[in-house]
Amino acid sequence: MILLREAEYITVPWKNGGGLTREILKVPATATAFDWRLSLATIEQPGPFSTFEDYDRTLVLVRGAGVELDFGSHGRAILRAPGQLAAFDGSWATSCTLLDGPSSDLNLIVSKTRAEARARLVRVATPEIIHTAGWEETLICCITGAAQIENAAGEIATLSGADVARCNPDDGVLTCAPDGTTPVLLFVAALRHPGNTGRKAIS
Repeated sequence: MILLREAEYITVPWKNGGGLTREILKVPATATAFDWRLSLATIEQPGPFSTFEDYDRTLVLVRGAGVELDFGSHGRAILRAPGQLAAFDGSWATSCTLLDGPSSDLNLIVSKTRAEARARLVRVATPEIIHTAGWEETLICCITGAAQIENAAGEIATLSGADVARCNPDDGVLTCAPDGTTPVLLFVAALRHPGNTGRKAIS
């Protein structure tokens, strides 16, 4: 289990130059045509998103009053509360309007041809089990509250803010619980390359 702290994320420009994002991880790490990438962007002004042909995107509101996403002929999505998400094709021409000031959003971008992903939100009030078997890596990001993640070896990590626990099959079954009495909201993404059932961990 590797901990990725929000304070340590690397700031990089948007592909279209319209803003900045804080890159959490990218696989492969040095590739332009990556297989998957997780990042945290602060949107400070309305405008177009970068396009990512042949990628699927999942955007999760983390902080702020929210955004309205306009996908043209593909419709719209409004995210008003932390944890609300929109999943869409990265090739769609997408513009963003701020509902009431800057917004911070988690972005998962996954290649349609070189990767498989399963992403979901988990609201944790009592201990919850997350399985890592069958996937190369499982990413757990704290959206609201604070969480404790314990792997099968008894290693415990505490997540808050937009921290991420990067786990692989060697971590075994994960137990997630609130760090305190307040329920926590987690974004969980399981990822692998096609045909890889997660027997090999990503280094």
